Amino acid sequence: MASERKPLEVHREAPAAFEFLVTKALEFGATAAALLPADQVVVDERVRLKCAVPVCQGYGRYLHCPPNTMSVKEFRKTLERYSVALLVQVESPRDSRDLDEAGLAGKNAVELEEQLHGDPNRMLGRIINSLEAEAFKAGYYYAAGFAGGICLLCPECVGVASGKPCRRPFEARPSMEGVGIDVFKTAANAGLPIALSSEEPVRWTGLVLID
Repeated sequence: MASERKPLEVHREAPAAFEFLVTKALEFGATAAALLPADQVVVDERVRLKCAVPVCQGYGRYLHCPPNTMSVKEFRKTLERYSVALLVQVESPRDSRDLDEAGLAGKNAVELEEQLHGDPNRMLGRIINSLEAEAFKAGYYYAAGFAGGICLLCPECVGVASGKPCRRPFEARPSMEGVGIDVFKTAANAGLPIALSSEEPVRWTGLVLID
């Protein structure tokens, strides 16, 4: 509910001119949103490593999962050209406690994300797309959005091996993790920390880069 959402926040002297996007994020259904300077987006090669060790279900198979996304090196260089980032969170009704307690131990990553957090995952994607469009219309035509986790727009990705294009190319976005963003440190920099393995609801987190 709107009354439970965090107040509008602008961290570390992020330009106030972008506050309208925080307002829009909450209007679109985000639980919380905050601006921060783009240089406070933390990038770490070890995040990308976690996509492969242990290997994620989407790694090398999904069109918007590593190694099919831009490299960490390329993203780090591109990030330098941006001035502001908007961090967006959508709260899931589920927490992040042991999967055994939920009776879901042993399921693969895609099944888990769909059964535990499918709707919040897709809602975050819609919000990120809408915010990207709002920034574009306001004249910030380099705005670029990143979602969180495996893309769940389709029941099953066409897959890299099929040679087919993405069914929903204007909606699908790579995840923050997929390009090497440390979501936890970045969220902390924005004043929106994420709790792991706790009874607190999971916060699905996305990002829009603006310049």
